[in-house]
Amino acid sequence: MPRLSAADWEQAALDAIAEDGLAAVAVEPLARRLGVTKGSFYAHFRSRDELVAAALARWEASHGEGMRASFAEIADPRERLRTLLRTAIEYSQSGTPSVHVRLMADVADPHVRAVLHRVTATRLAGLERSFRDLGLPPAAARDRARLAYATYIGLLQLAQEDDPGALPGPRAVSRLLADAEAVLLPTSAPRA
Repeated sequence: MPRLSAADWEQAALDAIAEDGLAAVAVEPLARRLGVTKGSFYAHFRSRDELVAAALARWEASHGEGMRASFAEIADPRERLRTLLRTAIEYSQSGTPSVHVRLMADVADPHVRAVLHRVTATRLAGLERSFRDLGLPPAAARDRARLAYATYIGLLQLAQEDDPGALPGPRAVSRLLADAEAVLLPTSAPRA
């Protein structure tokens, strides 16, 4: 029988959330999925709630500040935004089950709401900073960041609702990216 870490359980919980939502995080089904007994779970967590909190913290770390920091390493703001747009659009159209979309359905849960709020705030701050680095004034940068993020969330939501066979091919994704760049990225630095 494999020896699992707390991280293995957290990832299994995130996989379950991505596929079927927060309600899918249950000890016995996760243990079966991992090929272990419930005892393995209790070696790492006292309760399901503790596992959910740890899984949400893991997701927040990788999809909030961790993601923002990795893109912040791209010095050129135009290239940073292009890379962000390309990554977001390609992911949103990949058909990969989304923890984010499933968590939005569970936003009534106070822990989920808090995590989603922090991740959204972190992502918006990173986008806003990038648009400001391009020369947009603060209010315009904030508005453009919201529009960019709303586009991503909308595409992600649509892809999760659609028939997986209806996901666009590479050409359609390229067109989406070109359109997003045309709308969201200023062609020149605006005047202050």
